[in-house]
Amino acid sequence: MPLNQEEEFQLQWINNHHMEDKDAQMQKEAESAAAARPTRAPRGRKMRRNPSAWELPVPEDEIDLHGMTSDEAAEAVERRIDDLMIAGLKILRVIHGGGNPSYGNVKRIIDRKVRSEWSNRIQLYKVEPDNAGSSIMILGKPRPAPAKAPRKPVKK
Repeated sequence: MPLNQEEEFQLQWINNHHMEDKDAQMQKEAESAAAARPTRAPRGRKMRRNPSAWELPVPEDEIDLHGMTSDEAAEAVERRIDDLMIAGLKILRVIHGGGNPSYGNVKRIIDRKVRSEWSNRIQLYKVEPDNAGSSIMILGKPRPAPAKAPRKPVKK
């Protein structure tokens, strides 16, 4: 198909004027700048991991406590823990929300129960790193704490 006069003019202009791919050029500049940057030395073993790097397991069940008072929520979570243990499931997501003072701050009550009454039934309890309104709970016997070496008495 032959080109008309205007298309011929455009084609000649494109051939005579070099066009740069600015995106590719910017990407090459960014890569060279990153390569020129000094790398950070690895930190020791005591480096704290970013919460989003926690590898929390995928929950097998979840319970939503929105709209419940703190006592109702604690009772519902305890019943769900019993049901999951009977069913042989281990991982529970507790959706407690950020905390509403008029309902008695459900999260605070659940946290307290996990540390005290349910401590012999829960292996791990952590707030999800990407959602502060829910937590992951792994059921089972808690891992024993490492034994501390006995202290030697100080002579005076």
